[in-house]
Amino acid sequence: MTSSSKCCPPTSRVARHCAIAVAAILAGACNQVFGLDPVAERTGAAVDAAVDAPVCTPVAATDVPGEVAVDGMFARGLASAAMIGTTVVLVGSNDLRSNDGAMARTTFPLGAAQPWLTRAIGGAQNDQLWTVAASDDALLIGGMTRSFQNSGNDEGLLLLLLTTDGTLTSHRLRAGTAIQVRATAAAANGDWWVAGPVGATNGFVARLDHGNTTASAGTSFTVDGSQPMPRQIVESPDDSAAPFVIGQLGGGTSTGLVARVDTDPGDGDRSWAVTVPVELFDAAWFDGSLWVVGNAGADGSLLRFDSNGALLESWRVPLRPLHRIGRRDATTWLGGANSDGVFVATMSGDCVTGTELAGLTAAGPLPAPLPLVLTATPPFVAGRVGTVARVIPLGEDATASCGVPFATTRVPDTVAVSQGSYAAGAPLQLFNEPVGALTPPANLTNLTTTCP
Repeated sequence: MTSSSKCCPPTSRVARHCAIAVAAILAGACNQVFGLDPVAERTGAAVDAAVDAPVCTPVAATDVPGEVAVDGMFARGLASAAMIGTTVVLVGSNDLRSNDGAMARTTFPLGAAQPWLTRAIGGAQNDQLWTVAASDDALLIGGMTRSFQNSGNDEGLLLLLLTTDGTLTSHRLRAGTAIQVRATAAAANGDWWVAGPVGATNGFVARLDHGNTTASAGTSFTVDGSQPMPRQIVESPDDSAAPFVIGQLGGGTSTGLVARVDTDPGDGDRSWAVTVPVELFDAAWFDGSLWVVGNAGADGSLLRFDSNGALLESWRVPLRPLHRIGRRDATTWLGGANSDGVFVATMSGDCVTGTELAGLTAAGPLPAPLPLVLTATPPFVAGRVGTVARVIPLGEDATASCGVPFATTRVPDTVAVSQGSYAAGAPLQLFNEPVGALTPPANLTNLTTTCP
C-alpha cells in the first residue's frame, strides 16, 4: 500500500490538494505507516513536491535471523562497526573515566551460546574510540588518548587487529601537538588512511603502512581559515595519493566540507575544497562520482560531485536525515537517524524504501556515519537500546525484524556550493608508539533480544 495510490488517489492538482486535506482530517493514517508527518501540515512547494512525486511502494518487513546483542560495554556510545571474515567488531565508549574506550567482537551470525570477547581500552586518563575500518586481512580502530604521556594534549589512539594470527596491538599516534583520529579507511594497497583534527586550527590526513608501526608524514590543511573536522575518507580511483575527505568546517557548525587532500603533490597538486550549508556524515565513490550524504535540517541531503569538486546533482529526502551511503553489489544503500530512531533503506530511481527501527540510538558520542555494514552476509546495522548494543541483520532490500516499512521519494534540490580556500599547513611528522591500552579480555554472554 502507498500513501498516494491507495489512501488518497488524486486526479487533478486541485483535487489532489483537497484529497490531502481530507487525508489530514482522517488522521493521516497512511502517512503514519511510513513514519512521515501528515502531508497537510506542509504548504506551498513542499505540498506540490509530495503530490507530484513518483509513487513508491514500501517493502514488507522481514525477520532475518542472526541478531546479536551485548550489554555492559557501550553506555556512553556505540561509535562504529566493521566486519572481517565472520567476526563483527563494535567500538565505542563505556562510562568509566579510567577506561573510556571499549570494543567487543563476536562471530556473526551466531547462536545464543556464543559469547562476546570484550575489552576496556585506555589508561588512567580520558581515552575514546570513534572509528573502525576493515581491509581484507585486518582492522584499524581509531580514537584519542590522554594516557601514556605528560603533555595533557589529545593524541591519536590506534588499535590494529591482524586476523592472520588474531593479534591485537595498540599504539599512540603523536605529533608534538593535539591530535585525534576521527576517520579511518583501508587503502587499495593494504595501507591505511587516517584523518582528524590536529592542533587548534588544522585538520590532517596521513597514510600508515599495513602494520601501523612506522613513522609517517602527515598532511595538515585548513579551509577558509577554519579547522576541518573529518568524518570520512574515500580513496580516489584516479590518484591513490589524493583521497577525498568529508566532514564539517569548525566545531559545532552546519557547514559541510568536501575536500581532496593531495598527500604527494610532486606531479601537480590536486587539492581542493568546497563547502555546503549541510551537515555531512558519509561519502562513497561509485558510478564515476563521489556521493555525499548529510542532513539539511530535518531532511536528508544527497549530493553527487565529480573528482574536481564540481557539484553534478543534488536531492532532498524529506524527513530522512542521511548518515550513511554505500553500495552492495549494484544496489545503493542509505541510512540515518531522526528523533524516532534509526532507519535503513535502498534507493531505486527516485524511490527510497526501507525500514524504521524506532528506539534504536545511532552512533555516538561524536556525530559519525551510521554503523551500517554492507560487506557482511547478511548486511547489518548496529545501535543501542538503552545500554544494550545491538547488531540487527538486514534483508537485501533493507528489511528487518522489529521494523516499520516506509517509502518516500528523493526530490531535486538546490544546494549552494562555495569554493573553499584550501591551504596546506606545516609539515606534520607522526610517530607510532606501542602502548599498553588493552585490558585483559572479558567474555560477556550474547543476549536474547526483544524489539526496541
